Amino acid sequence: MQTPDFSATRSTNNTAGMDKPSKEAAAFASLPTNIQTALAQKNRIVFIANNPSITTEQLEDLLQPDDVLILFNHFIHADFFANHELISTLPKLLFFRQIGDSNLHFGLPPRSNNVAVMKRMAKSAPLGLLLSNCSYQFPTPEDDPSPNDDPITDDRILIIPSAVKALLQSDGHHGVLSERHPVVEDYPAFQDIHSSAPSSGFLLYRLLLAARTHLQDMQQTELPLRLLMLGFNDNDKTAHFWQGHNWEFERQEMSAPPPEVEVIRQY
Repeated sequence: MQTPDFSATRSTNNTAGMDKPSKEAAAFASLPTNIQTALAQKNRIVFIANNPSITTEQLEDLLQPDDVLILFNHFIHADFFANHELISTLPKLLFFRQIGDSNLHFGLPPRSNNVAVMKRMAKSAPLGLLLSNCSYQFPTPEDDPSPNDDPITDDRILIIPSAVKALLQSDGHHGVLSERHPVVEDYPAFQDIHSSAPSSGFLLYRLLLAARTHLQDMQQTELPLRLLMLGFNDNDKTAHFWQGHNWEFERQEMSAPPPEVEVIRQY
């Protein structure tokens, strides 16, 4: 399959003689370039929540060779994703959420992390690292504003190894996504809650939905990439929901997904 030329972007505005990329083109451009290429060659994007009810047996039955996987923060089943004969070969986009306005991101050192398997993942398939708001700042435990939230254990990696550092410094593997990207400009954040913004799952859902539209335009195809959301529950069924996300807004939108978007809830 020939990869399309992504340099041509559809424009919606013209400011001072300069074309402004569409929201959809901006969404696609926010992705690491190796994930852009993978999306052009695959047929489905699978978002996998950190839901303990999701089993590796279920993933074996569900995942297909033409999938791109989206994983979040300190993602579940890390060894499975890195070692399984088929699933290790699937392109993966890992999203790491900034902790408030600190120098830390969930899922990266010095917080609990899967850095050890990320090296293996990168050897088996395209691996993209997308961080919210700012690039990785190489923080130390002393930079953690709330260290008691995630106590240090003997098996926790505190310093990024050189192989993963190289990925974080490569445009081909790394990108930064604002939590106030145009794809969520309509999001009703709570003004009285510091760092109120969309949940990670909803932010990436909106981003990939817009990127799908851009890719469809570039490829001039009728059938878009399919999206599958696995394990994203609503706030009546799950115990932990941060009050800074507008769960009612997110739940209402996800209750009626657009064509070729499937939601599998698990409790």
